[in-house]
Amino acid sequence: MGMAIALLAASLARPCVVAAERPLAPVPTAEKLCGIVSDLKARLQISEPVVVSLVRHSALMMSIGPARHGGSFQLEIDATFLARLTDEELEAAIAHELGHAWLFTHHPYLQTEELANQIAMRVVTRATLERLYGKVWKHGATRAELASMLGPEPRAAAGLAADSPEP
Repeated sequence: MGMAIALLAASLARPCVVAAERPLAPVPTAEKLCGIVSDLKARLQISEPVVVSLVRHSALMMSIGPARHGGSFQLEIDATFLARLTDEELEAAIAHELGHAWLFTHHPYLQTEELANQIAMRVVTRATLERLYGKVWKHGATRAELASMLGPEPRAAAGLAADSPEP
């Protein structure tokens, strides 16, 4: 309980709030999580508040949805899964979840993993999302084809391939 209060108190001065059950593993600080969320919200032009909750276990590992009290979003993060992510993967995971929030505010009936990833790829790389999905599947999620999650692999434009001779 003391850790949850410390995390909450540390984040009250920012537009992001982090609440936690007892952490099971070392996780980023509330300030770091709020910084990532705030930065990605600005880059994706999402103005709604996001409340971040670290939980002992979440079958989805990370999920976002409208908060019960309305006007904000609730981002729930499995603390054990969070501890396994690099900083780059954490940013990609949060960007993906914020992609769902962006879709909810712009096209509420078009919620798909691929569309959330398309929004996320505005601010993170496809390669990072591919590494993230590898960890998601190792953590126990049902495996899927990357193309169904990220869309088709982009092809190099004609004449721009790495092996093209220079003029």
